Amino acid sequence: MRDFTGVADIAIQHRKKFHVLIVIFSLIMVPGLLQTLTPIDVESYDMDSPEMEAERVIEDEFSSKEVTLGFVVSIRDPSFVENGNQAPHIDADGVPDKLALPTPQEIAPFHGDGEGMSGEGIPEGGVFNLTFLQELEQKIMIVRNDPLSAYYRPIVSELTGESANGTLSLYEQFEAFMANRSLLTRSAFDPFGNVVPPLTNWSDCGVLECLRFDDENVTQAHIDLAANRMILAKPSVFMRWTTTDRAFLPDSNSPVIGPVGGQVGEDGTFQNAVWMPGRWSASATWILIQLDKVDMANSGYTFVWNEARSEENSMTWHGLELYTTPPNLTQEECLESQESGDGPCSADWALISLEQKIRVTDQLSVTLVAPPTGINIEVNRELQQSMTLLATMFVCVLILLWASLRRVSDVAIVAMTLGFSLLWMQGLIGWGMIAGISLDIKIISRSQFSNLLPILILALGIDDSLHALHRYKEERNKGKTTDEAVHISLSRVGRAIMLTTLTTMAAFSANFTSSIPALRSFGLEAALGVASAFVLTGLWAPLIRYDIDEWMQKRNRLDEDTKNRLYMVPKHWLARISGGSAWAAPGIIIITLILTAIATPMMLSLEGDFNVDDFLDEESDIAQSVLIINERFSSEGEPGVILIEGDVLDPKVFAAIGELRTNMNIASPEDPNRFTALPTGEIEMHAIDELVFWAMGSLMADSGPFEIAGWNESLSGNGVECETINGIPDTQSRGCLQFLYGYLSVYGIPAAGIIPEIPPSIPQLYVSPECELNLNATHLCTDGSNPEYVRMTMRWGLIRPEQFTITALAMDELERDMVPFENLSSTNMDVRSSLTSSTEEYPVTWAIPTGSPVTRYVAASSMQNELQGTLILGVYLCLITLWWGFRPGVNQATAALRRGKEEVALLASWGLLAGFAIGAVMTQVYGGTVGGICGLVIFLLNFFWGERALTLALITTFPILIVVVWLYGMIAVAGYGLNMVTVAIAAMSLGVGIDYVIHVVERYREERDKGRSVHSSLVAMGGASGLALVGSAVSDVTGFAIISFSPMGFFSLFGLFCALMIALSFIASMIIASSVLGMLSWGEIRREAQSAGGIRQLQIEAEQRLGIRGGVSDD
Repeated sequence: MRDFTGVADIAIQHRKKFHVLIVIFSLIMVPGLLQTLTPIDVESYDMDSPEMEAERVIEDEFSSKEVTLGFVVSIRDPSFVENGNQAPHIDADGVPDKLALPTPQEIAPFHGDGEGMSGEGIPEGGVFNLTFLQELEQKIMIVRNDPLSAYYRPIVSELTGESANGTLSLYEQFEAFMANRSLLTRSAFDPFGNVVPPLTNWSDCGVLECLRFDDENVTQAHIDLAANRMILAKPSVFMRWTTTDRAFLPDSNSPVIGPVGGQVGEDGTFQNAVWMPGRWSASATWILIQLDKVDMANSGYTFVWNEARSEENSMTWHGLELYTTPPNLTQEECLESQESGDGPCSADWALISLEQKIRVTDQLSVTLVAPPTGINIEVNRELQQSMTLLATMFVCVLILLWASLRRVSDVAIVAMTLGFSLLWMQGLIGWGMIAGISLDIKIISRSQFSNLLPILILALGIDDSLHALHRYKEERNKGKTTDEAVHISLSRVGRAIMLTTLTTMAAFSANFTSSIPALRSFGLEAALGVASAFVLTGLWAPLIRYDIDEWMQKRNRLDEDTKNRLYMVPKHWLARISGGSAWAAPGIIIITLILTAIATPMMLSLEGDFNVDDFLDEESDIAQSVLIINERFSSEGEPGVILIEGDVLDPKVFAAIGELRTNMNIASPEDPNRFTALPTGEIEMHAIDELVFWAMGSLMADSGPFEIAGWNESLSGNGVECETINGIPDTQSRGCLQFLYGYLSVYGIPAAGIIPEIPPSIPQLYVSPECELNLNATHLCTDGSNPEYVRMTMRWGLIRPEQFTITALAMDELERDMVPFENLSSTNMDVRSSLTSSTEEYPVTWAIPTGSPVTRYVAASSMQNELQGTLILGVYLCLITLWWGFRPGVNQATAALRRGKEEVALLASWGLLAGFAIGAVMTQVYGGTVGGICGLVIFLLNFFWGERALTLALITTFPILIVVVWLYGMIAVAGYGLNMVTVAIAAMSLGVGIDYVIHVVERYREERDKGRSVHSSLVAMGGASGLALVGSAVSDVTGFAIISFSPMGFFSLFGLFCALMIALSFIASMIIASSVLGMLSWGEIRREAQSAGGIRQLQIEAEQRLGIRGGVSDD
């Protein structure tokens, strides 16, 4: 490292072999490149955590593999209804016309919670409008006739009691109610056999005739009356089908009397309301479908994005906009594709195709699929659309490279070596994936971070190649031959590039300590890319330049570079920046520290989040769907699950369910109020106990269906070892739970009065026996043994889970609420214990929340936390690498011994001080053990490399730490939080920014070795290295700024902050680093300035002496 001459000699002497080896190696990389072209699933988290393990357990162990998906149907703005595209939105071939479909921007505005939906042109009642409901009926018919209908499964309405085959919407609720098939219009029996009258009726409609929904004489007044009766009868259920702006709006012409204002009380009645004529109104509603994932998988579909085949012609360009044109998939086609080895069809594409078919009927409405469906498709679309920006970026960067290098051949060399760098990086990553598959180990775990690496390597490659080529040109300007110029470029700049490569690799290698495979892989992938860029842009580029010049020189066609050639920025400007920064060092350092002091609290105030528009185009259908759900269905959270393992037949576990539900409804002072709640305010949490109580009600109403499963009231224990209290099964009896769980798993719940018929697939979401049950005795296995129930789930919801800071509070609240289960566990309940550890006193072995909102929060938070943690470790490893790179040629302990014991004591004292300081910092982040080891390493290495090299390493690192603090301060000012992009950029700042400072420090050291003064050395550095730095910075900033215009939030955010990071890195290298180096010898600079007659004269003399402007170089 101290002398790169040997490497330069070998590279120049064997350059032809070097060229051949690079071409051969590049060809070998092609298969690896092809392997990396497989899509990345942005929702997959290749990491281990108890929450993700629980999610896998639920997927693997529960027999029911059904999934509920939704479509949001909103009222369309009246101006677009009248003047926009008219339904049906199809082309001449009857195919959905994507360009004609109403967009999310055509959705009528939201007026606020409880404000209703009214205004000029707005349909009366909003989603409770007759014409809207008829349009909704058309959509339901389309859904029922889609090829996906083969995989629909029953979904039960709590209002109608009917098990609709796969679809449920506001239309079904009205249709059943107005046909008198609703549970709301039925009488029932209480447990003592008394008749309970219906909650409402559709037999006495006052001044109106009670008509069916499909009656040709039905009017808006009928809809108003039906809506009002259903809401008043069961507001906690019916009101959830609409947005939070739902309200009863006054209308003196309406025959319906309803509650204006007020709130729904816990008893389900309206309180503090004024009753007057009017109608209910809201702005959006749902269409729900229930799909069988297992049947779909057996028929050639997959819900895992990166397992699916690619669909040709699924994206279509219209001008500069790329639109999705989903294929119309069939079971036969998908099954054949899977069996032929082409891969299964994506369920996402099938659902997006269904969405477009539904949207064909949008006239009064705008329909959007609800996430997570379609997220990967949208990411893929935005990535492909961003290719036009990347092409623009490439052209602009080439132009700027020409402005910096002023030779077309130089630009071609840079472009070619950058291309080969990307090929090598992707090829090495791909071969790592292939090796991992062959060895059955996970070497590469690709993630969202993998998308960032090509741009990072481009930035590093441009920097390396510009420094190498500029140094070659500089030496040629001084009259050196091509042999001499390439040798100096490789030996001098090559050493600096080697050091930048090693420090960048050291920064990213900190990720190897992460427990998350995706971050470990990110560190490995980055290291492979950085190493590739070093070989190709740092070493190969000047060799290509040399061979081209040699070839042209032999033919007398080589044009000599001249000092007067105009570059992007005049050299003397850059020389004055570095020289002036040295003179103004005290002021610059004071300003730097003040700005850092301002930015630090801003940085520390940053909180984690996961806003969808930070990653997707905020105008996209998916982003707008998320916005509508968050804004208008704010009480509807994303579904989560609680998994319980152990002896779940234990009556104490059954009782704990109710205690948990009670706790969730009692808010602690720290409760952020983020659990999904009913309109009555009661927290929504579904579990097997609800189904058990319904089954008991059905049993009391009619025991006949239960008798075929072994229930016999004439026998002891009713024939199933279940005693009753006043005729009601005792839920404190294990035998009763064993029978009821078994019956629910096999037969579901028979309809009885107001109790709807519920298929067994729904109870199977909550409990599942470990054996096959006897159909005639569901409390027993087919072999006559008692079944074990070792797992159960409970379903809940989390509102706005992307707000990680508040989500953390909600998870803490849930943990407090789960105390009843913690009391039944002998160990920490979020640590999975063996099922055999269950005892009568402690039946629970594991109790943990999971599900998409939890695993996403855990994954993103873990990645953010570990990235931040590895950032500090990366700084430490960079410091060690720089110290090694700057080390003197003599062992410092040996040198100190020669000078005397006092020198040894000073060396040890300095090492002790440095080790204690750095160890203390590491202790704050990683704890005493790691901090102690890190401090000890510093102390020991100081005896070998000495304090001067460490001081220089600290000087090199300091400006980049300032950059990180400033960058985070700007992120806070811009209103962003800590997410995977902003945290990753900090790590990249360390890797890219330190390259800039190393080139400055290395050139400064080279000039000092020539015997120049501090000021002259900094002036020489600015006039030489500054050219490459400004060319690299301007090219990178321009490229990243162009990317920031990407519609994809992920790229846009990355481009914006990377542009800022590069600009700050340039300032750190040319100004802050120069000022720090100048400050160390500020007295010498002041004396030089006084002798020269002032700093201006000193600067002019240095420029003339160095040949930067109007003089001849003294080299």
